[in-house]
Amino acid sequence: MAGGSKGDLMPRQRRRPIHLAAVFLAFALVIAACSGGGGGGGTGSSGTAIKDGGTLSYAADQEPTGFNYNTSKDNGTSVLNVTINMFPPVFRLHPDYSVQLNKELMDSAEQTSTDPQTIVYKIKQEAVWSDGTPVSADDFVYVWKNLNGSIKGNDVAATTGYDQIQSVKGSGNGKTVTVVFAEPFSDWKSLFYGLLPAHYMAKVPGGWNTGLDKHPEKIPVNGPYHVSAWQQGQSLTLARNDSYYGPKAHLDSLVFRFLPESTTQPAALQNNEVDLIYPQPQLDMVAQVKAMPDVTSELNIGLSFEHLDFNFKNPHLANANVRRAIATGLNISQLVDRTVKQFTDKAQPLGNRIWLPGQKPYQDHFGQYGKGDTAGAAKLLEDAGYTKGADGIYAKDGSKLSLRISTTAGNQLRETQEELIQAQMKEIGVDIRLANADNRKFFGEWLPNGNFDIANFGWVGNPFAVSSSQDIYRTGGGGNYGAYSSQKVDQLFKQAVREVDEAKSAEMGNQIDQQLTADMATIPLYAKPTYLAVRSSFANVGDNATQEGPFWNSGLWAQKAT
Repeated sequence: MAGGSKGDLMPRQRRRPIHLAAVFLAFALVIAACSGGGGGGGTGSSGTAIKDGGTLSYAADQEPTGFNYNTSKDNGTSVLNVTINMFPPVFRLHPDYSVQLNKELMDSAEQTSTDPQTIVYKIKQEAVWSDGTPVSADDFVYVWKNLNGSIKGNDVAATTGYDQIQSVKGSGNGKTVTVVFAEPFSDWKSLFYGLLPAHYMAKVPGGWNTGLDKHPEKIPVNGPYHVSAWQQGQSLTLARNDSYYGPKAHLDSLVFRFLPESTTQPAALQNNEVDLIYPQPQLDMVAQVKAMPDVTSELNIGLSFEHLDFNFKNPHLANANVRRAIATGLNISQLVDRTVKQFTDKAQPLGNRIWLPGQKPYQDHFGQYGKGDTAGAAKLLEDAGYTKGADGIYAKDGSKLSLRISTTAGNQLRETQEELIQAQMKEIGVDIRLANADNRKFFGEWLPNGNFDIANFGWVGNPFAVSSSQDIYRTGGGGNYGAYSSQKVDQLFKQAVREVDEAKSAEMGNQIDQQLTADMATIPLYAKPTYLAVRSSFANVGDNATQEGPFWNSGLWAQKAT
């Protein structure tokens, strides 16, 4: 399912969560997109008269950590919100969770053989990078070689699917790409999610891992916008790509203003400092925005979930009974009631890490935990050899059961969650210390380097639930920040992503989640609501609760004609 912002993370082409064969959720508002291009104006997706030109300012609560979304350090919404405008994917995830070919980039993508599984992609002849270099098979080959796990030292968010490809070859001036799989991969439409310019990557210092971290204004793009300015800590500007071979964007530019304190965003919207906010909702925020006469807002529950990650390298957390004690002592219903349920009655404790409520295969495997059972938690700790000290905190072999919980600083809802968890854990004799960091440090350094005890963040999903979750939980996976390892889970994933029968694959997904619960690999909390508010003077802006987020159709955004 899953990551990364960063704010939340996207289990990259994972459920992400990458995230087709899955039964789709039915929560999000379906947005009808139009296919208009540039020129003197036109009409929006709802028939609204629009005009070209102008700037939309977005209140970004997280700053991009870099611009290569397929690395573990950049595999988050803060990066994808920007790069989806620069490197559009081969297949798009629409607000109704359907997966559709990107017809601005591709003429076709079809499976031509099942033995061996063969996919033939045909790139539009006119598709070029902004420096004039044709988009070609070279770009497919570059992504495959860097994501298949064969290059030692590569920072990779997920190898799922790419590690099953036998060959990627071009023909027809590089505009036809033939991909042959060594083993079947049912979610092949999740692959090549954002091509990179191979000719540029071959010469830029730092290459795949860090080559896109600096001077993003120099990066060739094949989407409707390119980076024109970046003032770190302040703002990032995307300008219309006038060399774009597809329909030109209506707006001149998109400005990402970095406002990490989510509580300041409604005021910025009210004061005309920004035109769009997409924060994790808070009760006061929803009420404040609702009172603004010139703003339209929507609240949905989509393909994202909040959870806690354990670091298995921590000596205390390496003990399964300690993890189970924490899960037993948590009162997740209280967490939900005191946070997200204050603004949506659809919020409820989550019982699965692969499937979400509303998806047909969903089963609750976590229901016996999260009930605030302090006596049960204490027994688990004592069975593990812990004894309670005079201060009410358990210890073993002279080491006090004291753990850090970490999230992104400035997120009021998550900071409230941490305080509630801290109080609940004190009741069972576990000392919890709050240790938060800004977005770039938390997602760019702490998580990838395993510098945490318990991490609180969200995975943002897509319709490929099982395959998109693999690299979060399998041994050595790019999103497996806590270093969890289970041969059974690894084997089940290996079978599930190769299973062409959707029902069988879905059932294996549930078997995986049952084992994750038995091992207490992570703690699922709740399906996350999404919240979007936009100034009413803009047209065609709406939510997309998949990993693509609201920027999925930014080329269509426009000012309403007056």
